[in-house]
Amino acid sequence: MDKLDRTATCLLVIDMQNGYCHEEGGLGRAGVDVRPQKNVIPRVKELVRLARLRGISVLWSRQQHYPEDATRKAHRIPSHLDKRGIFPCLRETWDEEFVDELKTEVRAEDHVFIKHRSSCFFDTNLDTKLRMLGIRSLIISGVSTNYCVESTIRDAYARDYDLYVVEDCVAGSFPDLHEATLKNVRLYFGRVVTVAELEGLLS
Repeated sequence: MDKLDRTATCLLVIDMQNGYCHEEGGLGRAGVDVRPQKNVIPRVKELVRLARLRGISVLWSRQQHYPEDATRKAHRIPSHLDKRGIFPCLRETWDEEFVDELKTEVRAEDHVFIKHRSSCFFDTNLDTKLRMLGIRSLIISGVSTNYCVESTIRDAYARDYDLYVVEDCVAGSFPDLHEATLKNVRLYFGRVVTVAELEGLLS
């Protein structure tokens, strides 16, 4: 593989929040298996530290749901939240906070942005930030692989970014859908790498 241009590359950490990754968060309380998300936290921390060591910008998305969301209630077909009766990461709750293991990894020089939908690009200023930073390649990590991560991947590819999805730094509750997303990346959207392989690309 070609080496990555570190000046035009950033790390995107998607939704590493209590609501998705902690057994007492919204998903966990609803009976969803969050062990894959919890297990990936140490690898994401390792990835963040690798990015800092190589002088790569780190961007963190923070999902925020509203308790009384008029747009969700307007659906004739129940929203994905209503279908499963799960409402994680509600605004101004513990659920919305980053997991403790990663809180201390967020630095003042990082870029943290709020999103209200699955894709990091939908109705956010992420694309503007990336263009201002001169970014052309995205390293993708976070949760959940088959939903917020894949939605972001698809939108990023449509905007012509080169994508490196770190397979040991993404996770979701459905192993088959997790693998399906990685297969989609391999076939269509970019490259699937491990943290170790990425370190070689950044050396």
